Amino acid sequence: MAYIRPLANGNFRADVRMKGIVKNKTFPTEKLAQAWADKIERSIKTIPNLEATQLIALSDTDIEAMGGAELFAQLGVDLFTIRNQARLEAINALSKKELLQLSPQEIENMGGAELFLQAGKRIRYKTFREVCGEYLSKWNKKDYRNQMARVGYWCDIFGDRFMTDLDVFDIREHIDSMIDDDIRGTTINRKKAVLSSVFKYAVSRGYVDTNVVRDVVVENDTKQRDRVLSAEERQRLLNACRESHWDKLYLLVLMAMTTGARKGELLKLRWCDIDFKNNSTYLADTKNGEAKELHFPPAVMTELKRLQEVGSGLLFAGGNPSEPMDFRKAWNKALKMADISEKDILNPDGSVKIEKFTFHCLRHGFCSALSDSGKEINQIAKLAGHKSIQTTMRYIHQGREQKRQIVNELAQAFSL
Repeated sequence: MAYIRPLANGNFRADVRMKGIVKNKTFPTEKLAQAWADKIERSIKTIPNLEATQLIALSDTDIEAMGGAELFAQLGVDLFTIRNQARLEAINALSKKELLQLSPQEIENMGGAELFLQAGKRIRYKTFREVCGEYLSKWNKKDYRNQMARVGYWCDIFGDRFMTDLDVFDIREHIDSMIDDDIRGTTINRKKAVLSSVFKYAVSRGYVDTNVVRDVVVENDTKQRDRVLSAEERQRLLNACRESHWDKLYLLVLMAMTTGARKGELLKLRWCDIDFKNNSTYLADTKNGEAKELHFPPAVMTELKRLQEVGSGLLFAGGNPSEPMDFRKAWNKALKMADISEKDILNPDGSVKIEKFTFHCLRHGFCSALSDSGKEINQIAKLAGHKSIQTTMRYIHQGREQKRQIVNELAQAFSL
């Protein structure tokens, strides 16, 4: 039976008590209250008599109009099971191992993660960000705030990716970009250790099978990188860059070769930063925290003027004007065209015969060229933007002839 009564504020409350079901709701008019009560009473009488086919055919709007899923449940009708019977049978037929091997797309095709979770089935449908949240919630060591910041770094990179989708290639690719940005190996290894810790936690929870971070090795900082282009290789690379499908690759490589600037510094440059009168630009934000000025030779200025744009847009903008170009494909294609290997070339015994050439090696070439031309170490450090002379020493490469000349000069000084 329904009972409608006025309230002190002018509204009307409808109370329905029928077959053990108690429902009530407030309305601005008596007419609306009565209509709702009548509808609920009809639903209470109708719902228990609906066939399974009729229940399956109900839309979410129909269910809401009949009083909502809660009313169905109060009347003993398990809408979830009835409407998803076929899918639930398929899900329940899967073994525990098969459930954990499902890909995100397969889970979606079978009804979605919510259906699996409501059915009480454990699946690997965790994003990297969700796993990081769990990981931090169980962090019981000191330095929580800093650990949260370190984990946040990786969340910015992989946040919405599914843990099961991340592999060694994703990790390696990002770490290679960090190396290209001149981030020290020790710094990279610290960040990598945090990522490895997150994956170790994910393995312990069964979200992934292995800690793929362990397979990514970062070279020790103390290893000197000797890959510097010969004059012939340098010219082949520049020619290949001129022919690139990306019309600014030649400018980018030319700037890196002649200024020794880091990739990240060049990609941040905007047209309004270029001083065309003084053939230079001013970098306020550098890796070592100190501002520095870049001076451009005529060849760079010619190319800058050819491509010059008005405004504050990025010099090397990508498809999204506010983001720098991801030029890896263009770069790798140019290396291939110039017959310069992007991978280490090994001897039969497995030792490295010729080191791979990366964009960062252009910076090494810049420092080595300055050294070969007789520049003092402190001058090179200043131009390269190094705080430490020791850092500059790691960048300087001298060829066999230069080394032989130094030894001969020393012998002469000793009157030998």
